Amino acid sequence: MTIIERKEKLDCFVSVVVVVNNQCETVEAFLKNAHQHLAAHFTDYEIVIIDQCSTDGTSKLVERLLLETPSVRFIELSAPVYLDIALAAGIENAIGDFVILMDPESDPIDCILNTVELCRNNHDIVIGVAKQYNSLAYNLVRPLIQKALKAIGYHLPRNATNLRCLSRRAVNSVTQAGCFHQQFFIRISNTGYPTAIFNYELNPHSSRNRTIVEGIRETIRMTVFNSTKPLRWMSALGVIGSMIAFLFASYSIIINFFKHDIV
Repeated sequence: MTIIERKEKLDCFVSVVVVVNNQCETVEAFLKNAHQHLAAHFTDYEIVIIDQCSTDGTSKLVERLLLETPSVRFIELSAPVYLDIALAAGIENAIGDFVILMDPESDPIDCILNTVELCRNNHDIVIGVAKQYNSLAYNLVRPLIQKALKAIGYHLPRNATNLRCLSRRAVNSVTQAGCFHQQFFIRISNTGYPTAIFNYELNPHSSRNRTIVEGIRETIRMTVFNSTKPLRWMSALGVIGSMIAFLFASYSIIINFFKHDIV
């Protein structure tokens, strides 16, 4: 990852959206580092925190930090939801010219400036790509998972993370499309706007890895609930089965006109 150095602040409004869930130990350091980074590089900014009903005191900690750190907005969900739904809630409340979705534990703070620079360079969507240490079983089935996702029109680069930077028109396209039944990242990939790849390294202390169970469960959820293709596949299978049954029934009727001793 190349860190961009700037002497002047960028004259734009940047929103950083993060989702926390029982991350009391890391959210304070992230907020302070993010605030310093944003204040040094941008004229206007905000940090939108979406809390997934944390039970470790995260909400109380953030409420205290709201008094110490400016430009922070705190949204507490009424119940735990999937990560993409929480991010969708964050992006709908973000008001910046550029919106960055990042993981406070695994994504470095420097990603903010770098992805915004890419997004300003005629790219409406920036996708983060980083080497991830997944389980051996997950790496073995990963090619099948990729093929299943491509079959429903979800094209992602290898080792893509949840890090995203979206321009305002990309944000408007995602929030105003009306396809709320689709998974959040599929809605982003289907905007059709120019996309750039941002290669970076995860934080050394990050424990991010995926298991085969998690990968298969997420693939099934995305395939079944975000595309009509599985329904079409089952319909085609039903048509083929019906044709086979019709041919067998026709054969049974015709053969009885010539032979009567066939079971």
